[in-house]
Amino acid sequence: MTLNWRDLTSRRRARMPAVRGALARPRLQAVMDTARVLVLVAPAGYGKTTALAGSMASGAHAWLTLDADDADPQVLAAGLALAAEGLPGGAVAAELLDAGASPRRVAARVADLLDACGGLLVLDEAQYLSGECGGGGAVGDLLRELLGGGGPGTTAGRLALLSRVPLALPELARLDAAGEVTRLGTADLAFTRQEVGGLLRAGGLTPTDAEVRLAHTVTEGWPIAVRFLAQAVAQGRVQLDALADLDGGEAQLGTLFAYLASEVLGPLDPALRGVLTRGSLFEELTPELAREVLAEPDGAALLEALASGGTFLTRSDHLAGSEGAVYRAHPLLRAHLRAGLSGSEIQELASRGAAYFESTGRPRRALAAHLLSGDTGRSAALLSVYGAGWLDQGRAGLIERSLGRLPRVVWTPELHALAGDALRLSSRYGEALAEYEQATPLLRALGQVQVALDTVQPDAAWEALDVAATLAPDSPILRRMRAENLLNAGRLPEALALEPGLRNGARAALRSGDLDRALELALAAARGEAGGARAAQNHREGLLLASFVYALRGESALAAENARAGLAEGERLESPFVRSLALARLGHAGMTASDLEGARASYEHALTLAQHISGRLRVEPLMGLAALAGRAGDAQRAGVLKMEALTQAGGDGYMAGLLHLAAALGVQESGGVDEAGLDAAFTAFQTCGDTFGLACVALARFAADGSGELEAAHAAAHYPFLLARRGLLSPAASSPRRARLLAQLAHAQPELQAALLPIARELGYVQLPQPDQTPGFSVQISVLGRVSVTRSHETRARDWGRAKARDLLALLSVHGEGLPREAAQEALFPGADPGVGERNFRVTLHALGQVLEEGVTSGMFLERGDWIRLRSGPDLWIDLHAARALLDAQTGDAGRLKGLLALPERVADSDLGDVQHEAQRYAARLPDALAAEAEHALDGGNTELAARAAERALALDPAHEGAAHALMRTWHARSNAAAARRVYDQLRNALDELGLEPLPHTRALGGDSGKTPVRTPR
Repeated sequence: MTLNWRDLTSRRRARMPAVRGALARPRLQAVMDTARVLVLVAPAGYGKTTALAGSMASGAHAWLTLDADDADPQVLAAGLALAAEGLPGGAVAAELLDAGASPRRVAARVADLLDACGGLLVLDEAQYLSGECGGGGAVGDLLRELLGGGGPGTTAGRLALLSRVPLALPELARLDAAGEVTRLGTADLAFTRQEVGGLLRAGGLTPTDAEVRLAHTVTEGWPIAVRFLAQAVAQGRVQLDALADLDGGEAQLGTLFAYLASEVLGPLDPALRGVLTRGSLFEELTPELAREVLAEPDGAALLEALASGGTFLTRSDHLAGSEGAVYRAHPLLRAHLRAGLSGSEIQELASRGAAYFESTGRPRRALAAHLLSGDTGRSAALLSVYGAGWLDQGRAGLIERSLGRLPRVVWTPELHALAGDALRLSSRYGEALAEYEQATPLLRALGQVQVALDTVQPDAAWEALDVAATLAPDSPILRRMRAENLLNAGRLPEALALEPGLRNGARAALRSGDLDRALELALAAARGEAGGARAAQNHREGLLLASFVYALRGESALAAENARAGLAEGERLESPFVRSLALARLGHAGMTASDLEGARASYEHALTLAQHISGRLRVEPLMGLAALAGRAGDAQRAGVLKMEALTQAGGDGYMAGLLHLAAALGVQESGGVDEAGLDAAFTAFQTCGDTFGLACVALARFAADGSGELEAAHAAAHYPFLLARRGLLSPAASSPRRARLLAQLAHAQPELQAALLPIARELGYVQLPQPDQTPGFSVQISVLGRVSVTRSHETRARDWGRAKARDLLALLSVHGEGLPREAAQEALFPGADPGVGERNFRVTLHALGQVLEEGVTSGMFLERGDWIRLRSGPDLWIDLHAARALLDAQTGDAGRLKGLLALPERVADSDLGDVQHEAQRYAARLPDALAAEAEHALDGGNTELAARAAERALALDPAHEGAAHALMRTWHARSNAAAARRVYDQLRNALDELGLEPLPHTRALGGDSGKTPVRTPR
C-alpha cells in the first residue's frame, strides 16, 4: 500500500496561529517588511509570531509550523504544499506531489509562487531544520531552493525562519555574506519602555512614567510577561503603583512566572535545578560564585549547560570586573525560583554572597546581598559610603529601592540626605525637601540650595546659603553654589567675581552674550554626556543648551536636532525635567522654522510634563505661548501668559529679560508695540551684562518705532544672524521685513555699511538694498500647475484684474530675461490694429502692475518701457525659475532629487505659443532628470531613492524607457525579478501605443528573449 503524501503532515500546521491584541511596533515592522530573509531567534514568550502578524496582515503569505518529522524531505515537501495553497496559484505544488514530483522540485515551485506574488513564507520552529535536530543535509536541498540558491539573479520571494535556538544552517552562509539575511533576537523583540507603556494603555490603563519604568524593569521587556502583567493589572490582581522590588522579599510579580515555569524549566536534572534555584538570589552568576558561594565545584559546567539548554539563562563574556563568563536569569524566573527557598536558606546564601562580593570589590552586589540577608547595619554603611558615587552615575532608582528595603528606624541623617539627593535627581523636589528636613543642619541647607539651583530658583536659595555659610564658612563647594545662584539670578558680574571658574561654563557664556563660546562649550559638554552613565543635569544639559543657542542664532534644523537628541537623553535618563525642557526647546526650534502649530504643540506638551515637577520649568513654554499669542494679535493673552511665567521665574533676572522681550516681539509681529516690555527687558539684560539681549532689544526698538538707529546698527553688525535669519529673538519673523530693517539701518548709518553687507548677501542681495527697494514682504509667482500671485503677508492668492494680465505674467515668467514691448504685445494681441493693440497692452500691463506692486514703488517687481521683464530677486520668487535651476543642476547634487520629487507635474495651460513650448520642454525634462537621478542613486547603492525617482518619472511618462530601466535595475538589486518583469510589461504596453519596441538592453532586464526590431532610441 502506497502512503499518500497528505498523510505525512497536518493541515493544522499550515495555519498561522491566532494572534489577538497585537501591539503595533513600527520599529520592528520596518525591518521585517523589507527583509529578504528574516531569522528570528528567541526563547518562548518573546512574541516571534505576534511580531510577524503585522507583516502578514496584507499581501500573500504562507505559514508552516515544523516538528521533528520535517527532517524528512518528503514530509517537509508535503507541509510546503499545504502551506502554499493560500498563495495565488498555490494548488500547483500539491499537483506536483500528486504526480510524484521530487521534494526539491516542490520546494522550487513554492519559491516560484512566492516570487510571482511577492509573498512571505514563515517556517516556525525552524530549529528542526538544523543538523543538531536531525535535519541539516537531508532537507538542505529544499532549503536552498526556498532561499533562492539556484543561480545568479534567482530569487525566492521572502522567507522568515522562527527558532527558539540559534540556527546552524550552512544554506544561510551565502546570503549572510551578501547581506540578505536580517537577524532579530531577544534584544530586538523585547519591548522598549515606550512599548510597555503603549501596551498598558491599550488595555485601558493610565500608568504614570514611574509605573511604566518599573513595569519595564521587572519584566525586562519580555513580551509575554508584559502582556500577562497588563492582564493582571486590568483584573485588579496586581497594582502598578505598588510593584515590589523583585529582589526584595515578597514580590507580586514572582507569581506571574509560575504558569510558564513548567515550559521554561522543564524536567531539569536535579543538579541543574539546584544551582539555578540557589543562584536565583544573585543578579549575576559566575563559575567563581558558584564555587565559592553555592559550593558547586562543577559550577562552570552547570551554568554552561543551563545557558545552552533552553532556559532563560543568558551568557555574556568579558563584562567589566569579571574574569570570564557571566550568566543572568530573567528577574521573573529568579523571583519564581526564590519563592521555593526557605528564609534560613536565603539568609545563609545571601550572607555568603555578600562576603564574597565585598572580598572581590563589588559593593553594589554586596549591598543587594546584605539586604537579602537582613544585615541592615552593613547595608546602611555601604549606602553611606558608595551612595553618592552611584547617584553620580545616574542610579537614583538603585538608591531609592535600597533605602526602601531598609527600615526607616535605622536611617541616619546622612541616609535621609542621600534619599533627598536621589529624589531630587528623579525630579521629585517636594519629597526631596521633606527628606532633607531630617538630615543634619548642614546637609539640610545644602540640599535646599541644590534644589533651588537645579530648578533655577535663586530666591529660594539665599536663606539656605546663609545658613550653610555659618556652618561651613570656608567651604569651596558652598562658594561655588553661591556663585551659581548669582548666575541664576542674572547677576553675572558678581558671580564671576566670586567664582571666576564659572566663566568656563556654557551658561555663563550664554548669559554674557558670547553665543559662539556658549555653543562651543555646550557641544563639548554634550559629547561628554550623551549615552554615558550619569545623573541628569536638568537645565545644564549640554544638548539642550546647544539647542537654545541654535534657536537664538536662527539655525532651526540644528536646534531641532539637538532638542530631539536631548529628549532622547531625557528618556534614557528617565528624567521628566529634561524631557519637559527638551520639549520647550523643540518649541523654540519650531518657532525659528516658522512651524507655529508644531511649536505650540511642543510648548503645551512641555507644560503638561512640567505640571508636577517645578513651576520654574513652566517658564519657557509659557514664554513661547506668550509670543504666539502676541503674533495672533491677542496682546492681552500674551500679557497674562507673561505675568504667569514671571511669577514662577524665581528671581531669575536673565529669564525675566527673555520673557519681556519675547512677549514684546510677539506683539510687534501683529502690528502692536509693547514699550514697557522692551524697557523691562533692557533693564534686565543690562543688570546681567548680556550684550546679546541688549542687541535684541535695540533692534526690536528700531523695528517698533525707528528709534536708536545707531545702537540697532551696531547690534546687527555684532550679531548679523539676527537679521540674516529668523532667530528666536530676531526683530521680525519674515525675511523681507528683516531686509527692510537692514536697508533702513544701512541708509541711516553709512559708516557701518561694510559690516552690514554680509547680511545683505545672506538675504540674497548682491549689494545693500535701499529702503525703497525693500517692500517688507515677498511675492511668489507660480506658473507650474496654475498661474497665481501670492504675497507673504496675505492669506490667499491675489485677484486678477484682467485675464490677459495672467497671460502676460506667464509669458514673462517663461522669458526670464524679458521681452521687447512689441513682442509681448504681439504675443498677447496677435493681428490687432497697432493702436488698439497698444492700448490693450498698456491696460494689461497696468493691471499686472496692480497685482504685483500694489502698495510699493512702481517698477519694484515689473520693469516697464521698451523692454518688459520681471525683476526676480530675494523679494520676488518665480517657481518656474527655481524648477529650471533644479533641472539645470548636475545629477547627484545635494538636494536636487528631493527638489525634483516636489515639483508640480506640468506648466499651467495657456494659449500662448511660447508658454506651450515651455510646457512641452518641462514635461520632457522633468522625467529625464528623475530617471538620471534614479540611475545615480542606484549606482550609489540607494535603492529606495532610486525607486522613488524612477516611479515618479514613470508616473509622468509611462513610456520613459530610461526610468523603466532604472526601476527594473532597482528591483533586480532587491532580488525581486517578478517586480522587474511587471515594470517591463507596463513599459512595453506604453511603447506599443506609440508603435515602438523596447531596446535590447531593456528587453534583457525584463527577461524578454524575443527578437527586437531595430528602432531609434527614445
